[in-house]
Amino acid sequence: MKQLYSVGETAQLNNISVQTLRYYDKIGIFKPHHIDPDNGYRYYHIRQFFYLDIIKYLKQIQTPLDDIKSIVSTSCTPEVMQAFLDEQEKVIDHEIEKLQRSRRLLLRRKEQLKEQLEICERNEEGIIYNRYTEEKNIIKVVNSCETDLFEQSDFNFRRLADVLEERGDIINNYFGFIYDLCPYRESEHIRCSNVFTTICEGEKLVLSEPDIILDTIPSGEYVCISFDWSKENFYDNYYLLFEHIKNKDIQTDGKVYQVSLPINYNSSREEQFLTELRVLTI
Repeated sequence: MKQLYSVGETAQLNNISVQTLRYYDKIGIFKPHHIDPDNGYRYYHIRQFFYLDIIKYLKQIQTPLDDIKSIVSTSCTPEVMQAFLDEQEKVIDHEIEKLQRSRRLLLRRKEQLKEQLEICERNEEGIIYNRYTEEKNIIKVVNSCETDLFEQSDFNFRRLADVLEERGDIINNYFGFIYDLCPYRESEHIRCSNVFTTICEGEKLVLSEPDIILDTIPSGEYVCISFDWSKENFYDNYYLLFEHIKNKDIQTDGKVYQVSLPINYNSSREEQFLTELRVLTI
């Protein structure tokens, strides 16, 4: 029975590329059994295929090459291998958790885009409409001494981003403010009590700063107005919404939930946002 196999034959028999075999040889993970002194051709012994299976298995479970080299080049007992696999299982569990989190982020972003498209369809100048929204889980900065709506908003959103990024998440493009529904004379008079962004349902966050908390925005029927964001547009639309609620004697929870979403993702262009003002009816 044939005992020695060329690099090409070994690659074909073991479903591995020639380039990978040559690389394993170069870094000392899997070296040929015999090198022909006349032509330099490399040959692997059939008994080596067992170790190649081990290497392929270790690669399949995301084992770093340095760890593989350590395992196959030393006397690795079953006890040592068992301990190593226990550790590698933890690594894989962590990777699975990261992938599941990424999937939750993706699904949340899809829901936000669906909502954004729904808002876009209703985005007509000066038009007020009712819209049902589901409950939203949020993380928010609570302003103990309420600030101007536009003051420090970027700083507070950055703080929220830092909290999420510490655990491997990223802040999404959905952000907003919460403030009282009142007859403000101009936008500068609006005092913002909360700055927020949404998070996935069931997210477990360790919050160390007392003014950053988890909360929910309730589900229900909201009376809304939407517009392309600018400071100039903002007050005009706020006033229209406030007057509509007052004139129709609509009962509300007394809060405005202001949400802004990007309407273009080109980093070389000036940022553009679609803003919706929402007031929960009761």
